[in-house]
This record gives sequence, C-alpha cells and structure tokens, in this order.
Amino acid sequence: MKNTLLSFFIITALMLGSCVITQEYHFNKDLSGNYKFEMKMSDLINMMQAMDTTGNFMSSMDTLDASFEEIKQNYKNAGAKNINVGWKDDKTTIFISFDFTDTDNLNSVLENSRSGLSSSMLSGISGDPGKFTHRGKRKISFDFPEFNKDTTSFKDIASMKDYISFETVFSFDRKIKSFSNENAKLSEDKNNITFSGKLDDIINKDYTLDTDIKLKIK
Repeated sequence: MKNTLLSFFIITALMLGSCVITQEYHFNKDLSGNYKFEMKMSDLINMMQAMDTTGNFMSSMDTLDASFEEIKQNYKNAGAKNINVGWKDDKTTIFISFDFTDTDNLNSVLENSRSGLSSSMLSGISGDPGKFTHRGKRKISFDFPEFNKDTTSFKDIASMKDYISFETVFSFDRKIKSFSNENAKLSEDKNNITFSGKLDDIINKDYTLDTDIKLKIK
C-alpha cells in the first residue's frame, strides 16, 4: 500500500509540475563506492501546499514519509549498505543514497530494488536498470538499457517527457584518461563525466549513456 501511494505521488508530481532527477555513481580506487539519487519537486510541492485547504495533501505527505522505511529495507534486502532515504531541502527533494562493495554488488542492488525510487524509472521503461562491468581497476563500462516502447510504463512516462530533466554523473577519486561517449561532459578537474538533458533526450532512439571509461593510474 505504501509503495502504491509513493508511485501515485511520483506520477502526480511528474504530471503536474516539473521534476529534476539526479543520479551519481561514485567509484573508489577498489571499485567500491556510493550511489546517490535525488528527485527535486519543489515547484509541485509549493503549488500543492498553496492549493491545499483541507489538509489532505499534508496527510498524504505524512503517509509518504512512513513509506521510506519500507524502501530502505528493500534496498537493504538487495544488498546495499549504509542506506539513507528521505527528504531534503525542506521536504521538496526526495533522496536515496547507499554504499556498494564493487560493481557486481551495485548491479545486484539496482536489479533487485526495483520497487524503490531510484531504479523505478529506468526499469519501468526498459525492464532493465543497466549494468556496470570492469576490466581491472582502471576500465569501467556502463551498458545503458534498451527501452521497450511497447510497455504501458514507457508510454506513460514518455507522455511526460517535456516536464522531466535528468542528470547522471559518473565520478571517481582519480582522473579520467578517456571516455567513449560524446554525449558526456568532462568536469574541469577530470574526475567525473556528466550526462544531462530532458527525458526526451534519453528516450530518443539515437541517444545513449553507454560509455567506456579509462582511468589514470593515479
């Protein structure tokens, strides 16, 4: 019931207001790391609070708060460590963060926590959250999922594509020597690459986040 309410709230957010979704995958030298997800919904929250004269919206927010522990347990069961789930920025941004031990652990968490927030969008429109692989400690690849455009989830999310912005960051504790995807932007310190745009960019058949990253030795 709580996950159903959470899904309804998110879909409502995407339908009624703009939304910015940010993901960051940070890798340490041994390929352990941390994943962070944020969904910024300040425009919608402020609008709904201004319109709420019955208290129903705030009651729904309280019920949504209660669902975070269930989501946290879901990620724990999937193998994530040091999990945090909740609100930030005066309850206008939902966030999730967790630690992973290596790329296999990260893949397992993303694959097995689909009822959680962070993987629900990609999994919902593709059936697959994507996969990380590595060769040694210096070469990491991300295989972006292919979308199944025949699913109801894809059609529902695609209808809201103009209201959703995304940012996906791959960051490291050493500098990037090279990367294969021209859609990514390298940071000035050369420690991360960022993909950003509208959801419309992601679901375009010519766009992908597939990338091979080669890291410097130090």
